[in-house]
Amino acid sequence: MGVNGGGDDLHEVELSNIHQGETSSQGTDLPFLDTNISNNNNVSSSSFSQPSGSGINNNNDNNERDRDNKEHVDVAEGVSAFQKLDADIASEARGAGGTTTEEAQQGGFNIREYFEDSVREHGAIGHKLKKMGLSVHDLTVVGQGADATTIDTNLSIFRWLWPGNWNPKRGTPFNILHNINAFCKDGEMLLVLGRPGAGCSTFLRMAANTSRRPYVEVRGQVTYGGLDASEFAKYGRGEGIYVPEEDVHYPTLTVEETMMFALKNKTPGSRLPEERHRDFRNKVFNTIMSMFGLTKQTQTMVGNEYMRGLSGGERKRMTISEAMVAQGTVDCWDCSTRGLDAASAYDYAKSLRIMTDTLRKTTIASFYQASDNIYDQFDRVLILEKGRCIYFGPAKEAKQYFIDLGFDCEPRKSTPDFLTGVTNPQERIVRPGYNPPSNSAEFEEVWQRSEHKARAEQEQRQYDDEIRANDPVGDFREQLLLDKSKGARSGSKYSATIREQVTALALRQWQVWFGDKFGLVTSYISIIVQALIYGSVFYQMTPDAIGLLTRGGALFAALLFNAFLAIGAFAGTFMGRSILQRHRAYGLYHPAAYHIAQVLLDVPIMGMQSLVFAIITYFMYGLHLQADKFFIFFFVLWLMALCSAELFRLIGNLSPSLYLSQQVLSLVLIMMLTYVGFAPTYQSMKPWFQWIHWANPFGYAFRALFTNEMKGQTFDCSTSSHIPAGPAYLDPAFRVCSLPGATPGATFVDGDAYLLATYQFDTNQRGLYVMALLLFWILYIFLNALTMEYLSWVSSGHTQHIYKRGKAPKQNDAAEEARNAEIVAKASENINTTLEMRAGVFMWNNINYTVPVPGGELQLLDNIGGWIKPGQMTALMGSSGAGKTTLLDVLAQRKTQGKVEGTMLLNGMPLRVDFERITGYVEQMDVHDPHLTVREALLFSAKLRQEAHVPLQEKEDYVERVLEMMDMAS
Repeated sequence: MGVNGGGDDLHEVELSNIHQGETSSQGTDLPFLDTNISNNNNVSSSSFSQPSGSGINNNNDNNERDRDNKEHVDVAEGVSAFQKLDADIASEARGAGGTTTEEAQQGGFNIREYFEDSVREHGAIGHKLKKMGLSVHDLTVVGQGADATTIDTNLSIFRWLWPGNWNPKRGTPFNILHNINAFCKDGEMLLVLGRPGAGCSTFLRMAANTSRRPYVEVRGQVTYGGLDASEFAKYGRGEGIYVPEEDVHYPTLTVEETMMFALKNKTPGSRLPEERHRDFRNKVFNTIMSMFGLTKQTQTMVGNEYMRGLSGGERKRMTISEAMVAQGTVDCWDCSTRGLDAASAYDYAKSLRIMTDTLRKTTIASFYQASDNIYDQFDRVLILEKGRCIYFGPAKEAKQYFIDLGFDCEPRKSTPDFLTGVTNPQERIVRPGYNPPSNSAEFEEVWQRSEHKARAEQEQRQYDDEIRANDPVGDFREQLLLDKSKGARSGSKYSATIREQVTALALRQWQVWFGDKFGLVTSYISIIVQALIYGSVFYQMTPDAIGLLTRGGALFAALLFNAFLAIGAFAGTFMGRSILQRHRAYGLYHPAAYHIAQVLLDVPIMGMQSLVFAIITYFMYGLHLQADKFFIFFFVLWLMALCSAELFRLIGNLSPSLYLSQQVLSLVLIMMLTYVGFAPTYQSMKPWFQWIHWANPFGYAFRALFTNEMKGQTFDCSTSSHIPAGPAYLDPAFRVCSLPGATPGATFVDGDAYLLATYQFDTNQRGLYVMALLLFWILYIFLNALTMEYLSWVSSGHTQHIYKRGKAPKQNDAAEEARNAEIVAKASENINTTLEMRAGVFMWNNINYTVPVPGGELQLLDNIGGWIKPGQMTALMGSSGAGKTTLLDVLAQRKTQGKVEGTMLLNGMPLRVDFERITGYVEQMDVHDPHLTVREALLFSAKLRQEAHVPLQEKEDYVERVLEMMDMAS
C-alpha cells in the first residue's frame, strides 16, 4: 500500500517500501499493496469520475472543516479586508469626507481599485513608486562541480593538512547558467520554467541580487533600473527579495508573533498623519491574514516536521505573507505555491498580478505544475534546461514556438507542463516527420537562430534605452529615505533603527524560548535533579584536611555544569542560520542586532538556571556560610554560563558546518579544561603551554570560585594529615600539617596560604579574576557580533549535491545527459517487471480523530469512510488544511497523539502488527537521515523491510533498478 502525503512535487525520494517477494499476515499473501492514496495539495481536475468499487465518504461538518472550506486564499474575502483598510487610510489622510466601507461595498469592490487608491493616497503624502525593472545581459554563473565537496568521514579532518585542499573553490567547475539574456520591466511578471536542475533557482537568486559568494564566478551584467547589481545592493537590503522554496520558521512561535516581528522591522517612518506604529502594524497584519485565509490561525504555533502546528499549505501561505511584508522592489518567488491547493495558488498568482500592475513591482517567479490560469497571469516566460536558455519571450507565444519545432501537446495538458515536458525524453511527444532538438545544447542552438530570439534582443535594447531616458533611480532613492524609520541613518540598509531591531528581536527570542514549554520544564527538572546529584556526591564537606582536598573537585564540577548549560547555544547557531539569512536578505535587521538580542535573553534565563543550581549545591556542599561568598559563587557560575554560550556561538559562527565545528569545539574544550589550573597546576604545566591558562575563561572562573571559598578560612589538621603521626607525637609544637602552606607548630592550615602554595592563586586578586571573566564575555560578544555581521555561511537558500569521493557525476554535460536519459528510458520500459506487486482491498469506515486542546478536544476527522481495491488510484482532494494529511496519517497508523476511532480492514480482516511494514508512506515533509547517501538509505530500508529469505544480492539489484527508474542512479 503506497500512501503519498507529499505536496505537488518531490525533489528527493526515499522509498521506505522497497521489498520484493514479501509475505503478509493480513489474510492473504500480499508482498506489496498496489494501492496508492495520493495527498497532493494541489489536485485539480475539470472532471472527476469515481470508479465503481472505490469511494470516499466524508460526512464532516464540524468547525475545523468549515474553517478549511472557507479559509483558502480567497481574493474576494481578502479584497473586503483591503477595502476596509483602504477606507480607513483614506479617511485619515483626508481628515473628513472619506469613503466609508459601506459606501465602497455598495459599489462593489475590486482589488485593483484598492491598490490604485492606496497609491494615490500615499502619493498625496509624498510617497513615490520604486519602479526598478530588471535587465540581464550574457549572464553566466559558474558553480563548483559535484566533486568539490565530498561526504565527510572520521578521517576527513586530516584532509586540511594538505595545502591543495585549502582552496575553497576547488573541483571541476561547470556552468549553472550559460549566457542568459532576459529582462522584466517594472509592472510586468516573468515566469521561469524548467525541470529540477535546470538553473531556475540560481537565476532567481541572481535576479534578487543575493550573495554571489557560493559561486566560482559570475559573468555578465544584471541591472536594476539602470543600476548595476553592486550599486543596487548599496541602497538597501530587502529591495531584491528571494523567497526560497522551503518554509523554515521558528516552530514555537505563533503566526501572529512571526508576522508582527516582521512588521516591527518594516514599519515605514513616513506614515499617514497621527498614525502610530502599532495602528499601522495591526491594519497591515489583519489585512494580510484575511487575504491569505489565516485569521483563525493567528494564535496557532507554526510548527515543523517534529512539532504539530500549521498544515503545509498554511505554513506556505505564512511564508508568502512574511515576504510581502518585506515590500521589495524586485520580488523573486521560487516555487512558492508548493503545498497550496489549486484555488489558493491561483488566487495568490492573481494577487501578484494586481500588486505588480498597481505598485509597478518587478515580479519573477517559478512554479511547479502551474495551471493555465496561473500561466496566463504572466507577461513573459523564460524556459531553462541544464542552465541554457531555450526560450524567452511573450508567454502567449511560447507554446506555438515549440509546436513549430515539431513537438505535440496532449489534450488537456497545461501549457507550463508542455513547456517543461519538451525537455524530458520520457514525456515529450514528437510529431511525425519532424526531427526536433533532443538535448539542452541543441535546444539552445535552435533558439539562438530563431526569429523569437532576434525579436527578444531588440525589445531588450529598446527597454534599456527607455531606462536611460527615464532614469528612475532618483525616485527610488527618495522613497528609500521615506521608508526608513525616524532615527535610522540615511546611509543604513535597514528601515528600523538598531534599538528598534534589538527590542523586536529580544521579544521574539523570548517568545521562541517560552513557546517551547516542554523544553522549558524539562530543562529545570534536569537542573534540579543534577544539582541534587552533585550535592550528594560532595555532601557537607568538613572543614578539615579531607574537606580541603575535595573542595577543589566540587567547585570544578559546579563550574563545568554551568558552563555546559549553554551547550544549546552551539546547536542554535546552525538551526537558525537559514532564518537569519532570509531575514537579512529581507532587510529586517542586522545580524549583529540579532546576536545582541540573544545576549540580552541569555542574562535572565541563565541567571535563573545558575541561581537554582547555586542554591542547591552551595548548601549541600557545605561551603562557607557567608552571604557575600554565596553571591560571588552564584555570580561567577552565572557569568561562566554566559561566557561559555558566547564561546560556543563563536566557534559555530566561524565554522561552515556542524561537523567541522564539533571537531574544533572538542579540541578547544579539551585544551581549556586541561589547563584550567586544577589538574595539572600552573607550576606543573609545560612553559610553552602556560599561555593557554591565561587565555582561558575557565581558568579565571575556577580561580574566582576557589579563592572565594578559601579566603579567610582555616582547615584543621589535628586529627589527620599531620606529621609525624602516632600516639607519641601529641605536642603540636613538634608537628606540622602535611598540606602545602602549613606552618610548623600549627594544627591548622590557612586557606589563603594553601591556594598560593599549591596553585599560585592569590585570594586578594579575587575581584581581578571575576573582572577578567567579565571581560572575556564582552570580548566574545563583540567577536560574535562582528562575525555574524560580516561572515555568512548560508547564501539565500543555496544548496548543492554532495557525493562520496570519486562518485560525483559530470554536471550539465551533453554526453552525460544522453547517457542518463537512456538509462531512465530503459528503466521506465521495465517498470512493470521492476515493481512486481500484489495487492488487497483496504477499507475504512466511521473514522474519527480528536486531539486534546486547551479547554477540551478538537475533532479533526469526522466519520470518514472509503475503500480502495487493487488496480485503482484514489486522489484525496481538498483545500489546504482540509485534513488530507491527517487522514493519511491515521490510515497509515502514524498518529501517536490524540484518539482514533473507527474501523479499518485489510481483505476483510482487522489490521495486524505488520501493517506499517507492508505500507509505503511518503510524507509531506522530507525527513531523512542527513548522513546517509540515497543509495545507503534505500538499501537500509530494503534490508529491513523485505523478507529474510530474499537474497541480499536480489535486494541490492532491486534498489539499483528503482534508482535508475527515478533518475537517481548517478
